[in-house]
Amino acid sequence: MDKASLNSGHRGRLRGRLLAHGLESLQDYEAIELLLTFAIPRRDVKPIAKAMMAKFGSIERILDASPDELISVEGSGPACAALVKLLKELCGKYLEAKLSGRDILLDSPRRVVDFCRMKLTGGKKETLMLIYLNARNYFIDFQCFSGTVDRAAVFVREVAESAIRLHATGVIAAHNHPSNVCDPSQEDMTLTTALQRALDAVGIKLHDHLVVTREAAYSIFHRRYL
Repeated sequence: MDKASLNSGHRGRLRGRLLAHGLESLQDYEAIELLLTFAIPRRDVKPIAKAMMAKFGSIERILDASPDELISVEGSGPACAALVKLLKELCGKYLEAKLSGRDILLDSPRRVVDFCRMKLTGGKKETLMLIYLNARNYFIDFQCFSGTVDRAAVFVREVAESAIRLHATGVIAAHNHPSNVCDPSQEDMTLTTALQRALDAVGIKLHDHLVVTREAAYSIFHRRYL
């Protein structure tokens, strides 16, 4: 049996296990291996999957990696990087859709955290995200700004303007810590106060400000990890 046939049989077995028993039936490197088969159809991708796991340490960190970081793995290339980026973006879209049509504060607090982590973690800079809510606390839209601390005054004005334009009655703020340390800084507390005052002035409620990392999220309003 030639190498191509062996690869095809192995890939078929991985697909069969996934379809029959779910992701739990695959080791992490096998899940990445199966994913990469769609970018590299006629080559053994197990060494590339194992190299990615060795370099990044987990599936989550692979999804958070930049295209340049993914391409730097031996055997990888633009097709692999594009597929991984597409997967992460699709996960974000899925979580965004899960927020729609329900009371976020009552029904979906865990989904809010998952959505924020999916959208914000992996970046090299701090990014502020605002989730805008209507009077029923339903998701309207979200918006991201880069560089929260240095441009706090600009953010405060832009957030208030965006909330008014979207006819929002509530906002949830979130930002990432690239250091992976989830505890809020004094600058985070200052920004929270500035956001709350600006939104209060136009009759819009700031429901919370979350600090998110790959492993955790912290609620500044509730002073606890989520």
